[in-house]
Amino acid sequence: MQQAIANKPTLDQVTPPTCDPPPASTSPAQLLVIDDDQILSQHIEIEAKAWGLQVDSAPHLQAAKRAIALHPPNVILLDLTFADTQENGFELLAELAVQHSNIPVLIFSSQNHLSSRVKAARLGAATFLQKPMTPPEILQAVTQAINQQKSGESNVLVVDDDPQILALLRHLLQPWGLNVTTLAHPQRFWDVLEAVSPDLLILDVEMPEYSGIELCQVVRHDLRWSNLPVLFLSAHTEVQTVQQVFTVGADDYIKKPIVEAELITRVLNRLERRSSNSS
Repeated sequence: MQQAIANKPTLDQVTPPTCDPPPASTSPAQLLVIDDDQILSQHIEIEAKAWGLQVDSAPHLQAAKRAIALHPPNVILLDLTFADTQENGFELLAELAVQHSNIPVLIFSSQNHLSSRVKAARLGAATFLQKPMTPPEILQAVTQAINQQKSGESNVLVVDDDPQILALLRHLLQPWGLNVTTLAHPQRFWDVLEAVSPDLLILDVEMPEYSGIELCQVVRHDLRWSNLPVLFLSAHTEVQTVQQVFTVGADDYIKKPIVEAELITRVLNRLERRSSNSS
């Protein structure tokens, strides 16, 4: 495997963080580093003390799975390739998306292919970090991922006349610290919208009485909600339908049946962008 840090320094040459690290906590967050580069893991472990983080390391995926089963970490740093083995980090990422979807996973890899980045996003990775990076740069990204998860809960309003879809989205999004309000009757939409004041709106395209497209138009016509992120769900993939939802002001479009990791990634990305734009 390619070296993670170009011209690796000795342990006493580790540079300080580019910004002030957070104060140490009485119960530090747990970071699991999954990488066969033991020197890299040592660099990160030493540097992490200044950031109030406790680091465990696993040189291969089997060791990582045992560590996660024994004591699930708060955040994971995962390489994609491992020397002298066919192990693939994507396999673990897919398992984590199902079994531990609440744990942010940061990919840290020498791979720089667009296909790898897209696959990581589809499987729910929180961040894709490109090697080489210094330990402070790595830990800054790790800390940001932890803080995003600990930040105030965001409100998500889901409008769909299918109760199974509503139950599924609540099941998928609540473990990520999101307050999810579901609505099966679009005629109550405006009252619920004003009561919930969501940070993200998810709409089905076809619903009785009022379509998602009509609801999106109503939202965009009100200045209070003109910047509210709107994500559409639909089984329709015709070009005309997709063009129509974006014409009325949609920010994103996901086709049914829902790919769980893709939905989670897109929702979190939209919320993160909204938070960044408002800060």
